[in-house]
Amino acid sequence: MLSLIILVSAAASALCAALLCLILGPGRIGRISRPLSLVAVGFLLGLSLVHILPEACEEIEPHTAGLLALAAILFLCAVEMCFNFHGRHRHHVALSSGGAGLLSGSFLHTLCDGVVIAGSYLSDVHLGLAVTAAVISHEIAHELGDFALMIECGLKPQQAFVVNAVALTGSLVGAVGGILVLGSFSALLPYILALSGASFIYVALADLLPRMKVAESLSKMGAKMAFMLSGAALSLLLSLFEH
Repeated sequence: MLSLIILVSAAASALCAALLCLILGPGRIGRISRPLSLVAVGFLLGLSLVHILPEACEEIEPHTAGLLALAAILFLCAVEMCFNFHGRHRHHVALSSGGAGLLSGSFLHTLCDGVVIAGSYLSDVHLGLAVTAAVISHEIAHELGDFALMIECGLKPQQAFVVNAVALTGSLVGAVGGILVLGSFSALLPYILALSGASFIYVALADLLPRMKVAESLSKMGAKMAFMLSGAALSLLLSLFEH
């Protein structure tokens, strides 16, 4: 039963992002992707620092969890630099190879999301629900942003949708792998939680947040901060639900 819940959750995170790209269309996506990204930034940071990393520290030594988180963030930085080494910017990759760079990067990202979902449910069902909500929030923001980027760079909407849809299948592959591996080696769960918390922090600060342009005025800066604070508040509300 738990395996079915994990697979449904992984599929839901992928389907929500893909269906929104299909339903909204390029125009609406361009308008809402940035506010959604800001909400996702606050939500991911709150969930990582208030839920996931403390949960890992209950099972393993806090310094070990911190070292794992540091290693994960540095590793993700290295991976990101490798993907961008030849193309310099993602949109050049999208133009030159039909989105191959975005496809490979997004597939790897959603693959990790699937493993994170599996590990969180195997640790605690309430944590699994919170992590699923976090994955859905950042996948929607992430994929809408990628979809808008590919449209701006010359891909047709159908091509951009196919690239995103294929990339999102990684969450199911990761969930299946997580069930098979973590179900047999439960001692790995707190280490996976520490790594997943670090990955959410990285996604929030290094991937989603830099997509936001510098605020042109104090009012726009206040609005952006309000979006981020609303995401953080939502993650804190989940802690009340958990307890």
